[in-house]
Amino acid sequence: MRVGGQAVDVRGVKDALAAGIAYVPEDRLTQGVFLEQSIGTNLVAASLDDVTRTGGLLDGKRIEERVSSAIDELSIKIGSADDPVSTLSGGNQQRVVLGKWLATKPQVLILNGPTVGVDAGSKAAIMQILRRQAEAGMGVLLISDDVPELVSVCHRVLFIRRGRMHGEVAGDDVTVTSVRERLET
Repeated sequence: MRVGGQAVDVRGVKDALAAGIAYVPEDRLTQGVFLEQSIGTNLVAASLDDVTRTGGLLDGKRIEERVSSAIDELSIKIGSADDPVSTLSGGNQQRVVLGKWLATKPQVLILNGPTVGVDAGSKAAIMQILRRQAEAGMGVLLISDDVPELVSVCHRVLFIRRGRMHGEVAGDDVTVTSVRERLET
């Protein structure tokens, strides 16, 4: 695999982060957030090195700035950053997961079913966040079986079967009809 033109060997999360790759899992409740931990803790969980002072102590001011910035940028609707993630709606929980991984400043963001179980408003907001990241130069890889969602944000759709690429639709050919037709072959 190559990231930014450089060959990378990814054997785990630490290797992926070092290579500039972040992954938003499909199941946010068991793999994406620490439900009983605070919203703020969740937002900085993957980027603790960035909010740690020399000597290994966490920098409260940096944490507060990062958390506040993520809440604003992702339009996360909260009571307080100290509230547990479990108090949030599904869409806001998903934005916390997204914010946690965006805080690592990845070159490539892989998302598996990023809008599963969220309301229409949150779905639209999450797709807009992904578009902004792609426009800013981030590689965004979306894994989804929601054809309209794929068509709304992707300029290229790859079809994978049994671990192998089985086809591709790109550019102006990325339409609901063409993607569904390709799925049936």
